[in-house]
Amino acid sequence: RAPGATRAFLDAACAERWSHGHEVVSPPEASSSPSENLLVLLHGRGERSAAPFAAFARKLNLPHTTCLSLAGPSPLPFGVPGREWFARLDPETGEDLQQSANPNDSHLRADSLRRTQKALERLLDKLTDVTQGGWPSTNVHLFGFSDGGTVAIEIGAARVGRERLGGCVTVSAALLPENVKRASILYPPEARAPTPFALTCGAFDTVITRTAVEETARVLLARNPGAVAETFVCAEKNTHAMVNGEDETRFLMRFWGGTLSSPRISAEDIGTDVLEITNETVELSKLTMAVSSEPR
Repeated sequence: RAPGATRAFLDAACAERWSHGHEVVSPPEASSSPSENLLVLLHGRGERSAAPFAAFARKLNLPHTTCLSLAGPSPLPFGVPGREWFARLDPETGEDLQQSANPNDSHLRADSLRRTQKALERLLDKLTDVTQGGWPSTNVHLFGFSDGGTVAIEIGAARVGRERLGGCVTVSAALLPENVKRASILYPPEARAPTPFALTCGAFDTVITRTAVEETARVLLARNPGAVAETFVCAEKNTHAMVNGEDETRFLMRFWGGTLSSPRISAEDIGTDVLEITNETVELSKLTMAVSSEPR
């Protein structure tokens, strides 16, 4: 999968199914090896474009991984600069939908989230169509911060079995409280292989609390006891913020180290004096030649 062809494929997919803005970041070794993985990044509420998280992807510098940073589908209401993934404010009154006394308002927020999830699912269907140059679903990964992480969790929870993703990483993100209350209905028991999760949060974050993140992990594990839903609480983070500090970074890199795919290396890639032992029979002449050429 050449870098130019990869970029062209992603640009075409977004032009067809995600017209809100995107940016592609090629892997560091793109000139010499194929891109085995795709990491889709979803920013937090208020970012103005896909550019900041594309810059973050460049800093990550994940090997064999093309990154696709997406911009949220909707502008913030009332002319405020920035974009969002789902509605948090009443479009008429500006009231916080979570704090509203009207019980129907919480459904407005959940419904808005569901529409975004469906739109992203359509994009993922395109990105995982291997017949059209896409990636196997297990080679596609999600990363989301705050509200972008909430969207990522919903998508990752829904992708199981043959549609399972390679992994879902979220920072300072959790399921909506109204969805947690309906967890037994929205996230029923599922025996098929789940998407693995890694969730981080700040110990003193008051926007997305540690309790909310840990409750999200419990919902994911209750759905499938064999699921991976690792959590990391960053004691150094006392605000609602992105990745911060070596410990949090190390936790994420360890997770990606176990979930990202690497290109298969053949014996010829290493050297002419290396033999590849497979289930097939190795020619005796080659084996004899290799042994006899070893220094004594």
